[in-house]
Formats: sequence, C-alpha cells, structure tokens
Amino acid sequence: MKHSCLSQLVSFTFVIAAAIAVSCTDHTEPDPLTGCKLVDGTPRLYPCEFEILKVEFCNKLNVGDIFGTVVPGHPDITLPVSRAWSSFHPSPGFIDATFKVKIHVKRISNPAFDVSYQYVMPKIIRVLPLGSDAFDISSFPPVFPPLPVRLDMAVGDTSVVIADASYHAREQVLPPLNIPVYSEISGNVLFLIYNMVTAGALAGPPNNYPTILDVAESHIAINPAVVE
Repeated sequence: MKHSCLSQLVSFTFVIAAAIAVSCTDHTEPDPLTGCKLVDGTPRLYPCEFEILKVEFCNKLNVGDIFGTVVPGHPDITLPVSRAWSSFHPSPGFIDATFKVKIHVKRISNPAFDVSYQYVMPKIIRVLPLGSDAFDISSFPPVFPPLPVRLDMAVGDTSVVIADASYHAREQVLPPLNIPVYSEISGNVLFLIYNMVTAGALAGPPNNYPTILDVAESHIAINPAVVE
C-alpha cells in the first residue's frame, strides 16, 4: 500500500520547461569568499552557486496568499489540508494533499563549469521520520529528473520558482473530538538544486562525495505536520 501511494507521489513532480544548451568546457577555480561546506563541515571543492532563501506555501492556487514559510534551519511547518490545491483519498484511511509553493532562489556564485540551463530541482520523497542514510549519494543522479529550470540570473539576484509539494498520510478520526488526525507522513521533505555537470564531478571519482546534500548547489528541508 505505502509503496503504491509513494509511487503516485512521483507523478506530482513539478515540470518547469526550459531550453537545454549544454557546454561543458573550462571550469573556474573555487572562490573562497563564496565557498560552502559539506555535511561534515569541510569545504566543498567548488563554490555553491545558489542559496534557497525560503519556501512559501500558498493558499490553494493563490500564489499571492502565503500561509506558511520554511527557511534554512527551520524546516517545521503545519499544513492544513484545507489549504491544499488538491486533496483526495487514494484508499480508505489515507489522504494525499498537494500544495502550491514559491521557492526563492538567490545566486551567490558563478558556476564552476561553463554550462547553460543544466539546472534541475528535484523534490526528494521520503517517509518521516528520516533515517540516517536518507540522503546518501545512491539517489544521484535522479532516476526521473525534472526538466531543466532556467536560473541564469546574475550574482546577487533572486528568482522565484513556482512548484508543488505533495504529501501522503494516514487519516484517522479519533474520539472525543471526532476530527481527522494525520500520521505516517511521507512526501517532499527536501528541495534541491543540481548543476548536473558540477554534481556529477563531485559525486564521481576522485571526489566521491557521500550525500546528495554535498553535490547540490543548495537545498532546503521541510518537516511537515498535516492537519485538517
């Protein structure tokens, strides 16, 4: 049951169309002023290009009506099913809910490799609570990567990417209040930005970075609590 429901969530993966123009030639040396650190605290070989400033959750399809925000280091958010733009019961006792989100992305460095439009933004699906190996490098490259997204703004500029965040949960109506209570939550708990050329260089020999967090240009975690 869980596996079939999780596979349904994959179909919610957002699609952001962009032209693909690949050019992988020279690369620049890391700039120590814009360098970033790995999960273990050591410096990353190449500077991180982006910072995800925040993820805003919208009321249904109204992207101007924000009911909750996640920022780096503060992943907790309460998600009322009533604010989802889509919700349904895939089977008795379970619910799927999809929320419209605005992802604010700031460019903080130029790319380490000379590439164009080779950025993808996977939404990582996991079951909560997360295990210690939830984000190991075995899930790179993405099996079903989203289409590339255009992030060609200048250093210091910010772009907003509109996407979906989808969640699956067990639903129980418990006395004495007889209102729905949601548990066993799974869904989009991590947003990433990959420069596919840079990420491939960091994931492969001789670097062999151990987690997808290390090879991504930026990431932000989401720890959802689903309510009525």
